[in-house]
Amino acid sequence: MPEDELKYRLNVDLHPSARTELPALQKKMGATSLIEVIRKSLAVLEMIVDHQKSGGKVILQDKKGEQEVLRLI
Repeated sequence: MPEDELKYRLNVDLHPSARTELPALQKKMGATSLIEVIRKSLAVLEMIVDHQKSGGKVILQDKKGEQEVLRLI
């Protein structure tokens, strides 16, 4: 089995606020499971980190047009 197809089982201790926030985010996203929330979150984080590492910027813009640069790394 190729390495990218390996499955891992994780046992994670979450802070009490995360136990509330994850299901709330699941509902906002319309995700079918908590693991879907985690998978999508990891995909977005990887994309942002790769973009910033290559010299790019991630800019958040609100509905008024005000912009803010997102800084993760």
